[in-house]
Order: sequence, then structure tokens, then C-alpha cells
Amino acid sequence: MKNCKGELLVEETLKIVIAVICIGFLVVFLLSLYFTNLKSQDLEFAEASLNYLIEGINSGQVELEIYNPNGWLISSWPHEVNVGGVFGIGSTKEERIPKSCSNVGWEKCICICKKDNPDDCDKNGFCLEGFMDIEENEKSTIKIENPPLVLIINYEDNKITKNGL
Repeated sequence: MKNCKGELLVEETLKIVIAVICIGFLVVFLLSLYFTNLKSQDLEFAEASLNYLIEGINSGQVELEIYNPNGWLISSWPHEVNVGGVFGIGSTKEERIPKSCSNVGWEKCICICKKDNPDDCDKNGFCLEGFMDIEENEKSTIKIENPPLVLIINYEDNKITKNGL
């Protein structure tokens, strides 16, 4: 005599396991698609914000508001960055510029990047040629946080500072 209930249970369990695996792959695919789209959207925001900043400088505006991408940095290059070492120990300071700027022959550029290092600006950022320096607390970066970020442009000193500094 055959055990029909046992065979039916094995078949249904196998179908459930396969369905769970398929749903897992679908969730991973949809999440990767979402985060890829989010990354490209931030890069589009960075490009638009930097174009707006450069257009404002060229038109002689004294104050500009930048809204996006939140949490990213506006940097003027070249500037000093920590090179080498582990956790900041044994590192040296070196003046660097992103390759996306130096490869086209720009001596100075302004970038909006996720992190303050030239490699990140090449991979996860957008740069344009600029002649002004970004300055906040003696650093060459200003973080875009709690938008709008109000930037003050000083044409005499060729500096861009955060409002309130």
C-alpha cells in the first residue's frame, strides 16, 4: 500500500521551497534596481546643482541656494587630502585633484561628490571647471545638509562660503 499523503507532502514542500527561492531572487533584483536608480538620480541632482552654482557665479549672484543631493559635499580642487595610513594613523597630507579635472587640463575645479576624496569624485560625483575656492572652517568642502544650503559668493577673495560663516 502506497503512502499518498507522504508523497503529496513532499511535492507541496518542494513547490513552497522553490517559490520562496524565486521570491527571494525577485526581491534582490528589485532592490538592486531601486538603489541603482537612486544613485543615478543623485548624480543627476549633483550635475544640476553644480551647473546652477556655476551659472550663478558667471551671472554675478552673491547668494545661491543648493538643495540636492542631500548629504553630499561641494568641494574645490586641488586641496589637501589624507593619503595612506590606517584609520588616519601614519597618513600624510597631499594636494590632489580628481582625474576627471586634471585629464581635461583644468587647474581648478568644483565638484559635488559623496565623499571628500578625488577617487570618489571620479566615480560618484560631478565636476566642472571653476576658479573659486570652497571654504568652511578652513576646509575645502561644504556639506549639503538640511537643505536649502545657502552659499555666499565673494568675488574679491574668489571664495564660496556657507551662509553664517
